[in-house]
Amino acid sequence: MQSKYDVWLDALITSYTGDRYGIQLGAPYREVLQWTPSMRPYLDRNQTNHAVFYDTVYAITHVVYTLNDYGQHLLPRDLLPQEYSFLKRNLREAIALHDPETMGEFLDSLKSFGLNTSDDVIRTGMSYLLSTQRPDGTWSAPNEMDPYTLYHSAWTGIDGLKDCRWQGEGLSFPELRPLLERIR
Repeated sequence: MQSKYDVWLDALITSYTGDRYGIQLGAPYREVLQWTPSMRPYLDRNQTNHAVFYDTVYAITHVVYTLNDYGQHLLPRDLLPQEYSFLKRNLREAIALHDPETMGEFLDSLKSFGLNTSDDVIRTGMSYLLSTQRPDGTWSAPNEMDPYTLYHSAWTGIDGLKDCRWQGEGLSFPELRPLLERIR
């Protein structure tokens, strides 16, 4: 059984990709994004089970990714205050869970809100990533054989460490600003 966050995550990625390429893959992105209020409030790790916490994290990071065109734009914090707060409040959970892959997504998403190495939470996360990187450059478990996990751990680790060259503040679909203002 999938959690509502896991279903939402898949819908965010699929609808964003379809809209970006001009083809409808199920619902349009706008309709999927409208589910944001029903996903709130987001539960912290101590308020839910392990699987739902992870699904929540990945759903929130993909709200960020799909709204900032996967690292192109800084996002205004005031449009997604609950998502920003959840990420900032729960970043240390990735350390507690010994999960550098999730840490990479936390960092990449928080940087999308304008945080940088002058922020303690970013420095903490980056130090953790650097201390857990394997000699082969990945962050996966030494015995990991799953190709997705192997490349995704490297991808998210690099994204968490990189400095971004933002194209300024903006949204992947600027016409969604009124929707985001209404649902914040």
